[in-house]
Amino acid sequence: MNSAFLSAFNWYGLLMATGIVLGVIGAYFAAKHRGLEGDVIIDMIIICLPCAILGARIYHVVFDVLAGNEWTFAEFCGFTDGEFKGLAGLAIYGAIIGAIGGGVIFHFWKTRKKLPENKRVTFWQIVDVGFALIILGQAIGRWGNIANSEGYGDIITNPAWQWKPFGMIGRDGEWHYSIPLYESIWDIVGFGILLYLYLGRFKSFDGFVFACYGIYYGIGRAWIEAIRVDDVLMLGGARISVVVSILFIIMGVAIIVTHIIRAKKNNKKPFILIDQSKLNNDYFGYETSKLAHPMPDIVFFKDRKKVKTKEEVIVDESGVAIKVETEQSSDDPDTIGDSKTKPAKTKDRKSEIVGAEEDYEDKWDD
Repeated sequence: MNSAFLSAFNWYGLLMATGIVLGVIGAYFAAKHRGLEGDVIIDMIIICLPCAILGARIYHVVFDVLAGNEWTFAEFCGFTDGEFKGLAGLAIYGAIIGAIGGGVIFHFWKTRKKLPENKRVTFWQIVDVGFALIILGQAIGRWGNIANSEGYGDIITNPAWQWKPFGMIGRDGEWHYSIPLYESIWDIVGFGILLYLYLGRFKSFDGFVFACYGIYYGIGRAWIEAIRVDDVLMLGGARISVVVSILFIIMGVAIIVTHIIRAKKNNKKPFILIDQSKLNNDYFGYETSKLAHPMPDIVFFKDRKKVKTKEEVIVDESGVAIKVETEQSSDDPDTIGDSKTKPAKTKDRKSEIVGAEEDYEDKWDD
């Protein structure tokens, strides 16, 4: 594989697609852990992915126009001189805002009156599972920026650090610090934190993971954008991404504070980082979560009953021995869980069956 191929290949598109696929697969299985059916994720991606792409494009174009540049509708759609050149110019914050908008659409679709209540999905449940995994896609996608040598910081003066991915060559031909590498590392750590908050032992109200995403990603993106030197969207002397990052931090804090205030007003405990085994309706928001009322096809692992097959022989009126298989749950005293306390009963039952078969054979021989 030569350098010409490596430079010509669309690594950005491949890595973005990889991030999306891994995010969808991860969300599919993570959703079930919270009481959501996996099919919900498939429906969600059909709505939210196009909204995210559209949002990313609109965000970039709008702020670029506000900065004094001109765009035609054809250029907005990726066409230059009648030829499709691709959507060069997609802003991650626009994608996030678009995905949130898709979550609103999905919420109203899934809560429409035709669906039974246990099949409905709220906006907060969607954004929780979505943003617990979307940050993984962001971490992978940033390597596409590294491949394209875009999003860099100050010049690297020490030759010992002039190598990829730590650095990248800018448009001025100089080596610069690789800002996407910093964000990728930040996002990977955040992915571990958010996934634990979503799947771990200690659970929180619907919307908590999304709020934590806003706070965590907002903090990281604010300082990362502050040290970036290339292609920075500006408005009135302010860096747009830094301003939006601060707004995301405020949003996340506001969601959590609002939950605490509402819990106190309803004389309930805040539902934040509570051991799942201790959850009950005393915690505000638990009664409406899928943890309390999972979707019909979901059975939590801890609630699955052990099932065993018990063989039983019955003699009919003609003296013919019939073998019958029956299933019993763990609530039955003769199940696996209680087998240690019932050996005598099992043995007696077998002797009764053998006795019945012997009586039948004697009658037949006579």
